[in-house]
Amino acid sequence: MGPGPASRPGRPPLAAALCAALLMLLLLPPALGAGDRRRLACSTCRGIADRFNQGLADTAKKNFGGGNTAWEEKTLSKYESSEIRLVEIIENLCDSSNFECNNMVEEHEEHIEKWWFKLKKKYPDLFKWFCIETIEVCCPAGTYGPDCLACRGGSERPCHGNGHCDGDGTRGGDGSCSCNKEYTGDFCLDCSNGYFSTLRNETHSVC
Repeated sequence: MGPGPASRPGRPPLAAALCAALLMLLLLPPALGAGDRRRLACSTCRGIADRFNQGLADTAKKNFGGGNTAWEEKTLSKYESSEIRLVEIIENLCDSSNFECNNMVEEHEEHIEKWWFKLKKKYPDLFKWFCIETIEVCCPAGTYGPDCLACRGGSERPCHGNGHCDGDGTRGGDGSCSCNKEYTGDFCLDCSNGYFSTLRNETHSVC
């Protein structure tokens, strides 16, 4: 009888390879749905705007204080709206491990630069201009979803002030209400079992 088929060193048996692949799939984080991705995008953008505002505070009058006041004021006015200051702020917008943040800053850096050099006096609220109106990943408070529709109960008092609107302020969610424990119903106007109404009209309910 001739020699058997040549062995192939270095290649794991098929069963072991399948087990390894299955283990890798199990260890991967679950894929985000469209709504969750929209919420994450808004949260990321809000974080960028907050860090930018913190950067403005941290770099205000940086390296100045004492000495020639006239010279400082002249130099400071140049630094205040300079590219150097912008770069210093952008460098600290994201932690190195935050992929979503770094990706968003890289993708939309031109928008941030445009706002910094041309628009920040006209639109001082970076979050509103950048996250809501320009890249459209967030909504105004009291609204939700891709079209920023009003939450149940209205955008002024979502869920009539008695609960939380799903997706409030983001491009995700469905606008439904998660009521506080005292309240129930689609609009959080009804009292839960064990609670009694002390005030009730079309817009307000107190249990």
